[in-house]
Parts: sequence; structure tokens; C-alpha cells
Amino acid sequence: MESLDKKVLKLFNKNADIATRKLTAGGKQIFLFFIDCLIDLELMTNAIIEPIKKLKADGDTIKELEEKLLGVGAVKKLTNLSDIPEEIFNASVVIGVEKEKEFLAVTTPGYQMRSIAEPPTSSVVRGPREGFIEDLETNLSMLRRRLKTPSLAIKRQNLGTRTKSKIALVYLEGVVNPNIVKKLEKSLKQINIDGIIDSYYLEELLEESNEKFFKKLGNSEKPDVVAARILEGRVAILVDGSPIALSVPFIFMEDLQSPGDYYDISPRTTFVRILRVTGLLLAILLPGMYVALQSFHYRVLPLNFLISLLNSIEGISFPPIIEILFVLFLFEILNEASVRMPKQLGMALSIIGALVLGDTAVQAGIITPPSIVVVAISGITLYIIPNQASEATLLRAIFTVVGGFAGFYGIFLAFIILATYLVSIQSYGAAYMAPYAPSVATDKKDGFIKVPLSRMIYRPKSYITLNTVRQQPSQNAKYKVKSRKKDKLKKDSEEEYGAD
Repeated sequence: MESLDKKVLKLFNKNADIATRKLTAGGKQIFLFFIDCLIDLELMTNAIIEPIKKLKADGDTIKELEEKLLGVGAVKKLTNLSDIPEEIFNASVVIGVEKEKEFLAVTTPGYQMRSIAEPPTSSVVRGPREGFIEDLETNLSMLRRRLKTPSLAIKRQNLGTRTKSKIALVYLEGVVNPNIVKKLEKSLKQINIDGIIDSYYLEELLEESNEKFFKKLGNSEKPDVVAARILEGRVAILVDGSPIALSVPFIFMEDLQSPGDYYDISPRTTFVRILRVTGLLLAILLPGMYVALQSFHYRVLPLNFLISLLNSIEGISFPPIIEILFVLFLFEILNEASVRMPKQLGMALSIIGALVLGDTAVQAGIITPPSIVVVAISGITLYIIPNQASEATLLRAIFTVVGGFAGFYGIFLAFIILATYLVSIQSYGAAYMAPYAPSVATDKKDGFIKVPLSRMIYRPKSYITLNTVRQQPSQNAKYKVKSRKKDKLKKDSEEEYGAD
């Protein structure tokens, strides 16, 4: 008869890094299966092996072990051999007893994790400085500490035929639209891929349309931001191995909002948001407008400025559109090199790229100083909204080409086409450009102009939620609040997703 350890090891390939430990206790042979680099070996020795040695000779060994190991960690009883690999790969010690069909899986993680620190892309002057890490349970614990409510729901599942990546949907029962949760669960079940390495895999796979230019899911590395979105009736999606949490529904306005906006006074926040919008428009349109002015509309420039511009471009053999595209190309090369180059060489890259290369190119007559200034302003403002930097980079190139061939009229027409397209996009029932297209009056309180928190009585109405009331107004406030009735929710949801 085949021994228990051989049966279990048959589930893995012959070169799998599976360690086994054979013990004899209570007159029975007991096997431990684990991966050295995933578990805490000291904990296994003290909390698992020592209790096994004290087993009695009679009785149900698995049941007795289950009672003795309850204080070690999560203990799960397995009835099928096929469940063993997943538990071992999830940092568990699997315990089997010869001639018994059941197994025990005891979670004893001992692998190294990155410490919790402030995310590099979401630093704040005021407010929490915690950021998600690459461990799902740690990330969930940070959300639980902020949302101490029984209505917090966490639905788990595994994705990836080979990676078996753990996915968690986090939302508030009684607040979130249940149809969005159902749609997400259905979409996740339809995903058939060999591996989910990062949450960005899901960001693309969960998009409702084939159009991939603009993202349809929000993302954040900060637990306080994700907790706030959950409170607003969104669903957060966390992936084990990724510090980025996704959220749905998503609207464009979320990327114009910063975590620090809610820890500062409202007038300052309003000023900064208007500044971000202006910066985004400059990043996208400025190079194209500069090319259009040189090529078609130089007569609209003031005479003194025109004379200075003509003096600076004298001797340049390239047309304006080629010159700007060349500078943009150089800027993107420097940007890619700065991201991937070792930090110790960053200063050298700045000196070579910005000073030596730029100054030499100007003196050689390849590019002009105004074009460098225009591209520099566009490049700086491009990252004023980092979550939209990828889309803005491509749009900048498109508007530059349009400006070089069709002038201001082409830029204006292209901008109208872009705006028309943006207002047609939806993300799980939410209009992409809400609360301005369509207009949602209550949501504009947290739009370009932010009002004090005491006046934000309702949750966002740009998408459907079961309970629209965020807070009760003070006695002096003249607000009449009312939660959305369930029949109204059902009617609105059926219009969006169809009847169940």
C-alpha cells in the first residue's frame, strides 16, 4: 500500500520545493508538508511539533490535533487531497495522519514583507501617511481599523489557474448598489488567465468595453482614500501581491482630487483643484498651440514677442511641428531613463540631459529655446495629476500633430471631439464626467469648488447607492434628507443593468 507522504508528493512535480517531516506519536505516523521559505520554522517547531509529540495513543488523532492547535493560527480541515497544494502555497503547514483521510492546514507565515510606509506617489503634508503593501491580509487590516462596522463585507476568491492569487471585494452592505457587486463577481468568474500578478491585470480585464484608452477603474495606494471611497458606496478590489487597490464605479473627478484636499481648508483646496485642471490643459494643449501659433497664427502675437520669437528661430531648418515632436521625443527618453536608472546616477542624467544636451542642441541650431520652455512647462504640468499622466502624454502628441497641420481650428475641433467622447463613457453605471456631464448639483460640492464637510450631507449621486445620506445636518441647517427607497433603487438598477 502506498504511504501517505508519497500520495501527497504526487500532487507536485518531482522538482517542487516541498519539505516533509515524519513523526511518530501515539503509535501513529504523522507527516508534515510545507515550504521552508514560506513558513515560520520556529513557530512550527514550538507550536505544532511539540503538541504532536504529546498525542495520546487512542482516539481521533485529527480531532485531537485540531483542538491542540487552535491557538497557533488559522486551522482548516481538508477532506480532499486536491486542496493540499493551495494551502501549502499559502504558507500553511499541512498535517496528515497515516490511514486517515482528513488533513489539517495550519497557517504559519514566515516570509518577509515590506514595512508600511508612505506611498511614493501619494505623499501628503497633512493626514495619514500609511500606504498599502504587497500583503492582502495586512491591507485588509488597515481597512478594518478604519471601518469598524458590522456592515463591512469582504468577499474572497482566487484567480489565476497557476498563481491562485487571492482577490478580495470590500464594500458596505446597505450602502453599495448590490447590482454592482453581482456584476463584479460575475466578471471575475469569467476571467480565465494563468496568473494575476498585480491589480493592474484586473483593471484591464474588468473594463466593461473594449475601449482601453481611458481607465474605467479608480486606484489608490492609501488606505484612508480607499476607506473613504467605500463609505461613498464604491466597491474596493484588493489583490494579494499588489499595493494598489482598485475601486468602482470610477469618475474622472476622482483623479483631480488629492488625499490632502480633505485635510486642508476648503478655499485652499478649491484653488489647488482649479490649478490642477489648468495644469492638465497646459500639459495637453500647450505644445500644439505653440506649433499652431508659429505655423498659422503668428499675426495674433504681440509685435515685440513676435520679433523675439523670430530672432530665436532664425537659422532653424526644421518646421515647428518636427522641432516640437523632436523635443517631446527627447523628453520622453530622459523620463524613461530617469525612472530606470540607478538613483546614484540621477544627478549625472540631469546634468547631461538638461544642461549639456539641451544647451548643445540650441547652439547647434537643432532646437530653439522657446520650444524647450514649452515642452518643459508641458512636462512639469503633465505630472500634476499623476494618475492621468499616461493618457495625457498620448493626447499631448495627438494635439501637437493636429496643431501642426490644422492650427487652432483643428485643435478646437479635436477638443470638442474629445469632450464629446468623454461624456459618453460610463464606469459601472457612473457617467465618466459627472458631476458636470450630466450635472449633479449635490456632487458639485466636492467638485472643482469644494465646500466644507459639514455641507456634504449626501453621498455622491453620480452613481446609485442604497443609502444616499452621509451625515445628518445640524439643527440650524435647512436640509431635508431622505434615503433612497429600495423600490427606487431596484428600478434605477434595472435601467442600468437589466432585471435580475
